[in-house]
Amino acid sequence: MASIFLKKMALIIMSLLLSMAISAQEISLLTVAPGDLVYDTYGHSALRVNDPSRDIDLVYNYGLYDFNTPGFVMKFMRGKLLYQVGAHRYDSFLFSYNKDKRTVYEQKLNLNQEEKDALMDALRVNMLKENRSYKYDFFFDNCSTRLRDLFENIVENLETNGELRALTYRDLIKEHQYGMPWSDFGIDIIIGSKADVQSSLDAQMFLPIYLKDILSEAKIKRGGEEVNLLSEPYEVISFPREAAQRMERTWFTPELLFLLIGLLLFSIRSRFRRKEYLPKWIVVIDKSILLILALVGCIVAFMWWGTDHVPTKSNWNILWLNPLILLPVFFTAKKNKWLRYIIYLLIGGCLLALFNVWFQFLPQQFHIAFGWINLIQIMIYISFLKWSR
Repeated sequence: MASIFLKKMALIIMSLLLSMAISAQEISLLTVAPGDLVYDTYGHSALRVNDPSRDIDLVYNYGLYDFNTPGFVMKFMRGKLLYQVGAHRYDSFLFSYNKDKRTVYEQKLNLNQEEKDALMDALRVNMLKENRSYKYDFFFDNCSTRLRDLFENIVENLETNGELRALTYRDLIKEHQYGMPWSDFGIDIIIGSKADVQSSLDAQMFLPIYLKDILSEAKIKRGGEEVNLLSEPYEVISFPREAAQRMERTWFTPELLFLLIGLLLFSIRSRFRRKEYLPKWIVVIDKSILLILALVGCIVAFMWWGTDHVPTKSNWNILWLNPLILLPVFFTAKKNKWLRYIIYLLIGGCLLALFNVWFQFLPQQFHIAFGWINLIQIMIYISFLKWSR
């Protein structure tokens, strides 16, 4: 009898210890604030799984890629690079962002044991060799949307009824790019009209900060009560001064630079308005400017038709960043009469782009600096026509 009693007591104690070990497991959403580099501009999201009873403290990260991938650069440019999910120690994760002086927020997930088990099963399946890689897409499939989809698939009766702001994808990323005007300018060149579609509440969670803010308002319906999906965020490491500095806008912006270039070129050119020809050095400057624009136009065309990147499709910047600009660089309208018609076509594209900067009648928002570049282009094209007669 005593042995049976002892066995029952041992079984009860083991059950209690096992339940304590299971309940000790905590899963948290980690949100990393933006950093200094272009690819750090939008922050980062990850999951922390902490189980002190088993000495487990891991971060599951969907933003990994292998620099040793064959053809890494070309695959990255063409949108064919596979990203991966991986797990690493929480302390090394924090060390990396502490070194970069980026704030990290943590929010506990208020999941019951069944939901925790389902989430851990999903992570284990994702970590399998045949599943861990995925084709990254900045707007639609990234480190943040992967977590959003996990929560929506795992948690039944999850309601995200946050306030929907009428913002396009471009509006959303511009909030992060304010302190980086040159990056903002370059990104506005590369991404097309796909970025000017109105985003839904669900879609806005492609940005880590929006994932954090929207899911902070999300509720789980359990029986007759509602439970917050996430606990209140707290700052694990904090760098408020660096965060404020990253949002400070420099005075030297693209719009100022191209305005000054335009005024300088106009003032130089006006001195020769009554001459029969332009000095060779001005022609060299003009053709150098057009050559740069033509090369950028080739990149725009390549990003549209030569890659799998969805945001770079349907890019109306092709109106003024057109590979046809190469023709007046290498040919003269005086010897090639057909070139005049090409120049008229290029002027028409610049005029359409110029009007879109100020009135936006096209389905794509243009950067204000584009307007000054369009005026510079038109001025150069008119010079080509005038002095080629």
